[in-house]
Parts: sequence; C-alpha cells; structure tokens
Amino acid sequence: MQSKKGSLGKNSFGCFTVALLSVAFIIGGMAGGIVGGGVIWWAMSFNSDSPTPVAYLTPTPTLRPTATPTATPAPTATATQVIIPTPSVEDVVARALPSVVTVINIQAEYGYFGAQNDKRVVGSGIVVDSRGYIVTNAHVVDAPQNLTVILSSGEEFPAELVVYEPEQDMAMLKIEADNLRSAVWGNSEQVRLGQQVMAVGSALGDFPNSVTMGIVSGLNRALALDEVVVYGLIQTDAAINQGNSGGPLINLRGEVIGINTFIIREDHEQGVAQGIGFAIPASSVKMLSSAWINQALDQLQASGPSDTQGELPRPLPASQPSDTQ
Repeated sequence: MQSKKGSLGKNSFGCFTVALLSVAFIIGGMAGGIVGGGVIWWAMSFNSDSPTPVAYLTPTPTLRPTATPTATPAPTATATQVIIPTPSVEDVVARALPSVVTVINIQAEYGYFGAQNDKRVVGSGIVVDSRGYIVTNAHVVDAPQNLTVILSSGEEFPAELVVYEPEQDMAMLKIEADNLRSAVWGNSEQVRLGQQVMAVGSALGDFPNSVTMGIVSGLNRALALDEVVVYGLIQTDAAINQGNSGGPLINLRGEVIGINTFIIREDHEQGVAQGIGFAIPASSVKMLSSAWINQALDQLQASGPSDTQGELPRPLPASQPSDTQ
C-alpha cells in the first residue's frame, strides 16, 4: 500500500512539469513572434535601400476645347440718353413776353352839372391769335369809351371790344395788326400744388412787362365777384397787383396755364391777407377764345355787354360748385 502511494506522487509531478513547459513554450512562441515582427518592421522602416513609398496626387487630365474662329458681330446702334436742359427763368420770360400786352380803358364818368371826368383803367392781356385777337378780363374793359392796346415792344394800337362775357370775367379785343406772337397754351389740368409759376403783366398800370414768381397754392377754388361766382380758379402766391388782371400765369416752360384775375387784400372778417391771387385756368380761356375766333369775330360789331351777350357759345365752368375746395 505504501509503494502504490509513492508511485502516484511521481506521476503527478511529472504531468505538472510537462504542462508547465507546454505553457512556457506557447508563451515564448507568442512573445517571439511579436518581438520578431517588431524587429522586421523596424528594419524595414529604417532601411535606406527600401524607402517608404509616398503617394503623389496626379492631376486628372482635362479636355481643353479648341477655339473655333467665329465672325465678330457688327456693333448695333444703342439708344443714347438725351438730356434736355432746363430753361432758365430768363428764357421762360423771353418766350412768354412777346404775347403779353397792356390794355388801357378810358371810361367816361359824369359828375355834377354833366361834367365829364374820364377815368383811366389799366390792365393786361394776351395775344391768342396772330391776326390781332387779344383776351383780357371783362372787368378791365367794362364801360369802355376808348380802348388802347400796347404791345410788349411799346407799339400802340386802338382796340375794338369784340366779345364781353362778365359771367366768366372774360372779354376779347381786336386790333389791326398782323403776325403777332401768340401765347403758347399749357395744360391747366396737369397743374399741381407747389408748382412754380410766374405772373406777367402791367403792375399798377405803370410798370408794363413786370414779372413775379411764386407757386401754385391751391386748385379748383371758387370766388364771388359782383354777384357772379367763378369756379375752378388756380390760387397762387405770385404777386398779382392791380394792372396784372388779364395777364398770363405761366409755367417754367413759358406756357400759359391761367389768366390772372382776382386778388384778395383784405377780408372783412379775417383781416389783411397776403399772397392770395387767383387765375382763370387756361382750359376755360382756350375753349372760350377758340369758339369766338372760329365764328369770325371780325364781322361782329361790339358796342357793349347788352349787344354781345348770348350771341356766341359760352364755355362750361372748369368745375361745378360741389367740386370746389
């Protein structure tokens, strides 16, 4: 029994020794492989005869189109911007002034014991036809005894009252003169608030060809004059004095956009007023004068309001009372 136990002890020790050596060989083999691989890698990295390959980017070839000769198109004409110079005030006045006239009305007044005292009324007017037709205000030529027209050049002509229209405060005169410079009409329907304008006429009757400047202060005004209401008036702050009545209100192109007619100096309720003048719009004046001229006014003999009223068509007011401001 003792010998059998000793035999088992030897065999167990031998098996353990063999297993331990096997594990050592396996571990040694793995370690050797790792070390050997590292040595080989190190040798390849530092071996001058075997440089590490470097990657270079090779540009991709591109196709370049071959230039094909083509015909050069002929240059085309391009629209050039036309700059229209703004006329100076001097040029505007020079254009309008030849059609502006001074109207002198000598009225006969009789005093006590039948004594006659002539009254001199001076206003302005504009030439509307080169054959000698002139438009002015009716209140300028009211109750005439003798009418005289003085052109801007200073020439004087006796004048004949052809048409008298107090409801529009318009009248037409005729002088025996040809080739007169007619006024150029503007479009009074396109007049705007704040637009610059000029008034031309015989200020105070003693200063012919006077020019004042201002703006359009109001449109479509209505004003009563001797129980007659005139509608559609243009309001302006351009200085309009006695003697300017019948003269033109012009724009900065020298076109007539109105006929200067009324001024307000003082209101009984509101007090003194400044810079409030009114002009009849050119649309009404043009309509009126054209109708009269087309009916051969040179054949009419005007002797006063009662003989001429209603014989010719009257222009419509520029606006109705309900449209006034």
